[in-house]
Amino acid sequence: MTQKDLKDYKYNQIWIKGRLDYIEEYKTNITNMTVIISDMPKGSKKVDDIMAEKITELIKTTDELLEIIVEEDQKQKIILKQLDKIEQPYKLILEKAYIQGKSLVTIAEEMNYSYRDICRKNAIALKKFDDIHNVLLCH
Repeated sequence: MTQKDLKDYKYNQIWIKGRLDYIEEYKTNITNMTVIISDMPKGSKKVDDIMAEKITELIKTTDELLEIIVEEDQKQKIILKQLDKIEQPYKLILEKAYIQGKSLVTIAEEMNYSYRDICRKNAIALKKFDDIHNVLLCH
């Protein structure tokens, strides 16, 4: 994965959570529609067909969304594995900045470094992250 993937990690986590919430809402709608269909008086075939089509569409949309979420989750795992190959303190700096979403000012304070040192170390850490990516591409 590249620096951009690393920098997008936190936002992608938020996106995944939002999509999972959306799927949960879809599942509730499907459940409610199924109850409505089963409680309806018999004899209205057209209404049954329309409701069945809506349920089918909801399930299809949910399945497509789940596929995208699984792909994104796999990327997240690759980023974490790549991050694990970096030595400290660079790994910790990248973890705090891009996984936890902390600012470099906060990281400098937490790690007892000056802001300037953290900026320099962050640049080195990002280079190391890219170097690992490039090594993995060669294999």
